[in-house]
Amino acid sequence: MMRHQLLNLVRAASPVVRSSSSAISLVRPTVQSAFWKSTAFYTTSTAPATTGPALSTIEHLTSESRDTGKHIFSRKTFLIDYYTNLNRTNDIVLYVHHNNLTKTENKKYRADLLKAGAKLTYIRNSIYGVYLRNEHETDPADRAASERNKNIVHPITPLLNGPTAVISIPECDPAVVAQVLKVLKQANEKMILIGAKVEQQLLDIDAVGSFKDLPGKPELQARLLATMRQLAGGGLVQTLSTPSQILYLTGAQLAKGEEEEQN
Repeated sequence: MMRHQLLNLVRAASPVVRSSSSAISLVRPTVQSAFWKSTAFYTTSTAPATTGPALSTIEHLTSESRDTGKHIFSRKTFLIDYYTNLNRTNDIVLYVHHNNLTKTENKKYRADLLKAGAKLTYIRNSIYGVYLRNEHETDPADRAASERNKNIVHPITPLLNGPTAVISIPECDPAVVAQVLKVLKQANEKMILIGAKVEQQLLDIDAVGSFKDLPGKPELQARLLATMRQLAGGGLVQTLSTPSQILYLTGAQLAKGEEEEQN
């Protein structure tokens, strides 16, 4: 039903259209950006294991301004956009190999990970590799960017061998990683951790094991604040908490006083 409704919308916007079983392809390249965003709904609703807003991190780009390697409505472009959004909106991404998961196991582990505060997404290794090569670009799906970075070998790329999935965590919280590792332990050989990216730092398996035991950011900030109070007797903390305008006026007054003394 949704596919037919969207197809009718496409026909109304452009009289020269062809359709296929997997995606909708526009012959005419100039399409309104609003319609491009509405088509993301169609590809999102039909793509397995990839749900959510695929274009939120590059939504300022329009279909007219983008020069992608594949057609703007192709599955490859959609997946690159989705992987871009996934990596840019999650502080932690864990990489796992999965092996012969049954439907029941897949449903169970997805639910367990969601309960822990994470999300499981199966990836297409080759397309994810394209994103990795261009992840520093504004639009990783850009044709010129792909040509410019074609010889780049990302450190994660060698790990993308065989059935691979990513487990994304929105906030940099070691406690969530600890819960995810418990789920992976229950999965035994069905899901195996192979590496991770925490914010912009790549971690191996041993480093992930150490990271999960760290305190969270709020606790670290509280410890730092307590240490600063002990070392400075509260004076440094009070200074840092002072509005910037007052600090500027105080500094300017001191500088003026020193200048008068020199004169």
